[in-house]
Amino acid sequence: MRLMIVCLAAALSASSLAGPAARAEEAPQTAPAASARQLELTRRYIALTMTDQFEDSLRQLIAQQAQLDPNSNLLPAEDREFIVELSVELTTDMIPQMLEAMVPVYARTFSEEELEAMIAFYDSEMGRSILQKTVASMPEANEAAMSVMPRLMDKMAARICQYYGCEAGELEAVQRGMRGEIPVAPPRK
Repeated sequence: MRLMIVCLAAALSASSLAGPAARAEEAPQTAPAASARQLELTRRYIALTMTDQFEDSLRQLIAQQAQLDPNSNLLPAEDREFIVELSVELTTDMIPQMLEAMVPVYARTFSEEELEAMIAFYDSEMGRSILQKTVASMPEANEAAMSVMPRLMDKMAARICQYYGCEAGELEAVQRGMRGEIPVAPPRK
């Protein structure tokens, strides 16, 4: 049973690594505070790069992520649909707050000169075209990246079995559990 708990935890960890809302790295605590100009430039940069098309792509990514999640088949279709719709609704509602929370991070990360250069680029015809194509390709690119997840889960299961010493036939069960093909139940008390 300990093995199954480890596998469940590993599957959840791997799923969170591939999720549409990747975690941003924290800035070093010694980073100087951003200037008012950096904050202003960062808001302009975000306004240029986080377009309405970004929101549409985010909606598509959330729906796609739910379909690709190996554990999604553990829920009835009606529940999966509810969770996807709720996630899309709440994420979309939170986009303005998410973007504002990003401002100090980018402002500390980029110099005024770098922010001005990024703004000049994304405000140009070429920059807008590249951004539009990048955002439009996000769902397909995410699907391509996620296509390797079953192999990652299989390799993870094999390493877990190697570490914990699975018995004959357990590896396949662990792999299927990590891919969400069969439920992985916690041990009974």
